Formats: sequence, structure tokens, C-alpha cells
Amino acid sequence: MTPPEQLAVRVRRLLASVLPHGLRVDVKPRRAVGPTFEVTVDAGATKHHFIAGWAGEGWPADVERLAHLEPDIDVVTAAHLSDGARRWLEQEGLGWADEAGRADISMKSGLVIFRQPSVDRKRREPSMRWTRSTLAVAEAALSGITPTVECIEQTTGLSRHATANALSRLEDLGFLERPQALRGPQSARRVMRISAFLDAYVKAVAEQRQKQSPVLVHRLWKGDPLETLASEIGPALTGANARWAVTGAAASVLLAPYLTDVTTLELYIDAETMSDRTRLASLLEGRIVEKGHRIEIREVPTTMAVSGPVIDDMQVALPVRVYADLRAVGGRWAEAGQHLRETLNVGTAA
Repeated sequence: MTPPEQLAVRVRRLLASVLPHGLRVDVKPRRAVGPTFEVTVDAGATKHHFIAGWAGEGWPADVERLAHLEPDIDVVTAAHLSDGARRWLEQEGLGWADEAGRADISMKSGLVIFRQPSVDRKRREPSMRWTRSTLAVAEAALSGITPTVECIEQTTGLSRHATANALSRLEDLGFLERPQALRGPQSARRVMRISAFLDAYVKAVAEQRQKQSPVLVHRLWKGDPLETLASEIGPALTGANARWAVTGAAASVLLAPYLTDVTTLELYIDAETMSDRTRLASLLEGRIVEKGHRIEIREVPTTMAVSGPVIDDMQVALPVRVYADLRAVGGRWAEAGQHLRETLNVGTAA
């Protein structure tokens, strides 16, 4: 986690860049730990005071989580606020500013700032793309598997080359560290910057989800969705030798109850089973639709994703993957994800 003092300097520079020249900006951390700051803008005869929060890269899930954890913030700052994040902030009546040089702040004290560069800077592409192998290795490390080539290879089922490559990439990103220059499959790395690691993983999962085309299925429930999953859908998929797991809201209810109702099941199912859509619809006793679905299906994204616990004969996705999926959706689901993280210590067992 970035020390508050260092982050305060970043927030001050950001705000100074969007304010009129000559105004003095003072930014102080509110607490010893946390991404919120007391801001004072000195405009001569008038001093404007407000609370600013830092939302990391600026994805919708980042912004919503910050607002949920710090409900009294006035202004959200970030590296580069996405279109969806800015729309959400405007709907909530919160001011915002980012390092792309954009801002929309209107305070009751009379401070009004609007900046929109004529040429909007594009979000920088990550220096290293998260491949399926990298995601699987990250999931293993964040779930407490010792990050050595041998342990990760055995857990994920990846090849030794893919495992070693993914571990090296995560080390390059600063999420893994070898205290000594060791070599070989027994090389002892350790997880570093766990919160940053988890946040980066969540963003990578969100990007992966955006690239997947889900299959939508409508069917009638017999009882509630979880009862139908346990008594009909799960046994049918297992009987067909499909690799599958439930994620999203339903999985969160099974792992750490927070949401009071589940209307849609989110499932991961292996590519082979999904390839025959007619058979898939038959297994689920439903029909494929374009809207009005009750079941949302995505291909199993990594070798680790469907290796969570079995609860009441229902295969649940890996808890860290469930957390990431909930964060990607946002809203109440992001709150359920935060509850899951706190209840099961998701991402802190490594």
C-alpha cells in the first residue's frame, strides 16, 4: 500500500495541476492508514476545505469501493477515471479530478473547477498483459499457495515453463519478491504489497470478463435459484462430466452471506461443454436468449478459477475469483465482495 504521506504528495500535485495558477493547495492524510485527505485550497481571502479520496486507477469498482468505505468524501481523485466512473460520480454528486488533467469540482464554499483537455489522454496500456497463466498463478499465490515453481505448477496444472514465466512477470510487477538470488523450482518467493497485488488482479479479471461473450439462458426456478442449482443444475453438469463452478452473487451467499436475494446464477463452464449450445441448454433445462436471462455462463477463465470449495454439493469458484467478479460488477455486488474479503481474509492468506 502506498504510504499516505507519499500519496498526499501525488494528490496535491494532481489538484494543483487543475486549479488556477497561484492558488496554494495543502493536502494532509486524515489517518495513519487510508486513502483520504484533508484538503485546503488557499485563494487569498477565502480558504476552501474539503475531503478528497484516492481511487487508484479510477475504474468504477475502485470509485464505488472508496465511496462505500469513506462516505463523507467530497472529491474523488485517481490516475485516470474511466467514463463509467465519471458517470457514477456525477450521478452521486461527487466532485472528481484525475492525472489526465480533467476535473469537475463544485463546492458550496464557491470553489468551482472544470477542466476537460481538448485531446483526452488515453489510458496507458499496462506494461505487462495478464495472460490466463498469469491470472492462474496470481490466484494460487493470493490463495496461500507458496509461490515456488514446483508448488504453483502442482496446484495450477500449468506447464513448468508457463509457471516460471508467470512468476517472473509477477515479480517484475513488484508483487512477488525473492529475498536472495535463488534459482530452481524450489526458489522461495514471497508475496509483497498484497493490497496492490489484489487490486491489480481484480482489474485484470474485469478486463478478461469484458472480452468474454457470456451465454445467457432463461429457465424457471423450482424454489429459489440456489435450490435449483443444488438439486438440478449442478447434478446435471456433474453427470455430463463438465467442469463448472458458481461465482458472483450466488457464490457470495454460499461463502459469506451478505446479499438477501439472488435472481441470476453466474456459472463458469468448460469450453467443451459450452461448444454445443443445444446440449448446454438441455442440461440447464432452459433456452438460450439475448435478454431476460436467469443464468449467465462464461467459459472457465483459468485452471484455478473452478477450484473453490464444494458447499452442499455445489462447486463454488475460488474465493478470490468470486471477489474479483463481484468487484467487476460493482454496486451491491462490490459491497458483497468487500464483505467476502473481510470475512474470509481473501487475498491475505498468501
